[in-house]
Formats: sequence, C-alpha cells, structure tokens
Amino acid sequence: MIRLGILPLSLLFVISTVFFVTGCGSGGGDVLTKIKSAGVIKWGADKDGGAPFVYADKDGKVVGFEVEIMDKLAGHMGVKHELVVTAWDGLLDNMLAKRSDMVINGIEINDERAKVVAFSSPYYLYEQQLTVRAEDKDKFKSLDDLKGKKIGTLNGAEANNVLTKAGFKADQITGHADSLTPYDNLLVKRVDAVLQESLIAAHYAGQNAKLFNVPQTLSPGRYAVAVRKEDKALLDEINRVLEIMKKNGELAAIYKKWNLLDAKQKDVGVEEKK
Repeated sequence: MIRLGILPLSLLFVISTVFFVTGCGSGGGDVLTKIKSAGVIKWGADKDGGAPFVYADKDGKVVGFEVEIMDKLAGHMGVKHELVVTAWDGLLDNMLAKRSDMVINGIEINDERAKVVAFSSPYYLYEQQLTVRAEDKDKFKSLDDLKGKKIGTLNGAEANNVLTKAGFKADQITGHADSLTPYDNLLVKRVDAVLQESLIAAHYAGQNAKLFNVPQTLSPGRYAVAVRKEDKALLDEINRVLEIMKKNGELAAIYKKWNLLDAKQKDVGVEEKK
C-alpha cells in the first residue's frame, strides 16, 4: 500500500489522476453507458412464489406483470433485459454487490431502504390485506382482533413493519422466504392470519374457498425501482421511461391485463388510454 506522505509532485499528480479517473468510472453515467454499450440491463427479482410480480408458470416460463414492465422499460431504453434471480430479502444486497443493475420486484419504498438505495418514481400504489381462514372470518376482522396471535408475512416485506408498529412482538410475526408459503401455513394452522399486499392476497388466497381476504385494506404504500445511489444517470433514465409508460397508457394496459388496475393508480401518475 502506498502511504501518501512526502512524495514528489510528479508522483502525486499521477496518483491523483488515477484516483480521479477511477472515481469517475464508477459513477452512474458510466453504468448507464455500459448498459447501453452491452445492450443488456440486468435486473434482480425472485421468481419462487412471487406471483403476480415475477414467477414461473406451469411450463417453467418466467412471467408476471413486472416481467412485462421490464419488457417495455428495456425496449424504451433500446436494450434487452436479463433476469438475475435472488431470494427476495437479498435482492438489494445483491444489487449493491453489483450483480444486478437494478431491482424491480414489489420493493416497497421505506425510510430504511432509502438510506442505502435510490428509488425511482413509484409505479404502483399497494395496500396491505389480512387473510384468515374462512372459518375464522367472523372472529378476525382486523389486526386488533389478532393481538396475541401469529401472523405470517414475507421476510423483509413492509408488512413486518406494519405489524411491529401495531404492537405485535417478534415471536408473533412468522416470516417466510416467499409469498405463497404463508398461505399454505395458514391452511394448516401454523399461523392465524397472513398480512401481505392485496394483489398477493388476491392471487394466492382469492380463489381458495378455505381462505378469506378481509375486505378492509390498510397501510398504503408504493412500489419503485431500486438502483445504487451512485447510479444517478441510470435512475434518471428509468424515471424518464416510467413517465412515458405512465402517460402513454402502457403501464395501465399491463395492470389491466393482470387485473391490477384501479383508480388509486392515478395517484402515482398512471393514465389509462381509452
């Protein structure tokens, strides 16, 4: 290691130049340039139990409304996209380690994450929804009715913060590695309820006669694309494309196809073209 003590001015100039070039090379503009040059943007998501965001269908093909968002986003950028599969609660760490360029996978904006990553403008407004067994629907109608009971969640998801703020203790919150398993555990009575976003509850519990989605939703929030804080040019490009997709009806068309379009999406700028 070189110790910067008393060194010749010429050597100091060389060292300073190397540091300057290296520093500039790691900036956001360089990342976007590399993506454009390679013609590929790498994005992180978890396809295991990840419907309706990103998941494998019965034929093994990766589908989901966020896959379709990536199709359009990459198209507007003039590149192809490559999925980097990672466990959901490790997606941001994987991106920070530069194994992916961005994450789009139902990542909820919150203050804790905003300390370590940069968020795009929001592309979807979600709400939390309780799911209970159908036999318990008259007994458990709200979080207050479930005090002292066990609630299933997705590891790292915003639902955990909602429950903690509502007074639930750590041993009452049962985290899971994917979004499907909490409902499986609810059916076999390992938990007394599940709290996840309403679009997840609709997909995994909505068609199951043994489960009941409590109609009153709670704790609205927003999904956004996450990038590294230093990648400002990439963030600006993503925001530019998201704005196009909101205004030209592309996002609304995707949401409508997946039965996810509602009036609340106007709050994040999503417009439907007639």
